[in-house]
Amino acid sequence: MTRTKKTIAFTCMSIGISIGMSIGLTSLSSPSFADSKQTATTQTVTTGGRFMLKDHTGRVRTDQDFQGKFMLLYFGYTYCPDICPTSLQTMTHALDLLGKDADIIQPVFISVDPERDTVAVLRDYVGAFHPRLIGLTGSQVAINSVAKKFRVKFAKVADAGGINDDYVVDHTSSVFLMGIDGKFVTRFSHATTAKQMAAKLREYTTKIKIK
Repeated sequence: MTRTKKTIAFTCMSIGISIGMSIGLTSLSSPSFADSKQTATTQTVTTGGRFMLKDHTGRVRTDQDFQGKFMLLYFGYTYCPDICPTSLQTMTHALDLLGKDADIIQPVFISVDPERDTVAVLRDYVGAFHPRLIGLTGSQVAINSVAKKFRVKFAKVADAGGINDDYVVDHTSSVFLMGIDGKFVTRFSHATTAKQMAAKLREYTTKIKIK
């Protein structure tokens, strides 16, 4: 191979390596590799949707019932030993910190364990938290549908320490905030404190007047 051909070959190989490295670095920094904190607030199109469930008083509720207010939503179950009560307490405390600004926010709890979480069970449960908290349940098909729309995952797990058919439910523990138009706004991780949640909620509520 002549010196000229060698030089051309080396130059082409260098360009190829540079392009390959550039593509690799681009892939690593693409949205699909971003952590959940970065992508949580960008799911405006795919998070949320229509649903029809029954509340803790036996009344049929749809997503349309909550439009005109923000909806602070949590998926869990009443037999949850610690994570669910903690999250609902955080929501309650955050709303208390907002005072009158919380009037435009409707707290909602959707059960991922409809087999045990009947209307009567939900009625007793939600009463232990915020006075305006609405509990929702429904058929397994209906719960599966709404969970999928909110990208919430859940699964029954046998309770090793329980008896007979006892089980717990592993589930997504995020708190979702939906806008007054019913569209996704943001979500809060389980580690979010009441003060942090209240501060973020205030950013949105102060811009909106109650209709």
